[in-house]
Amino acid sequence: MKTKFNQSTLKLVIMSAMALGSTALSVYTYAGTATSTLNVSVSVAHSCSIDSNPMAFGTYDGNASTALEAKATVVSTCTSGAAALITMSAGASAGSGSAEAPVRRMTAGAGKYLVYQVYSDVARGTVWGNTDPTGVALTGTGVSQTLTAYGSVPPAQLVAQGVYTDQLSITITY
Repeated sequence: MKTKFNQSTLKLVIMSAMALGSTALSVYTYAGTATSTLNVSVSVAHSCSIDSNPMAFGTYDGNASTALEAKATVVSTCTSGAAALITMSAGASAGSGSAEAPVRRMTAGAGKYLVYQVYSDVARGTVWGNTDPTGVALTGTGVSQTLTAYGSVPPAQLVAQGVYTDQLSITITY
């Protein structure tokens, strides 16, 4: 007995078989599941950086009756939450005195000194020194913090003509 296949029926059967076969191959079957934990960590160390700009007093008149004043900025950036202390040295030409209230002097050469001071407050009442009590404490915020250093050269110093300079080391301890 001969069976006649209609060509369109044959095409339909072949296409159905292909669709069923591709569907069977693309369907994933899972046998079960398992779970794991991925631990992620990092250690953030406190860190700080510090920078400053010069303190320029201008021209000193030894006959003036008032102090010559100037300002400079100290910029620090510390990790958020870091406790820090900024201290200043007595300078390269310091006179005798303590670290808490150093006698700071600018020099224009051997034996030529001009006394000055640096303060941490605008009233110029708190010397910015090199110890815990005379340093400036701050807590880091993660962004730059600007502090002002207030300088003063006392009046009536009889000094020789010249260009007087000094250099202070600024330290941030965190």
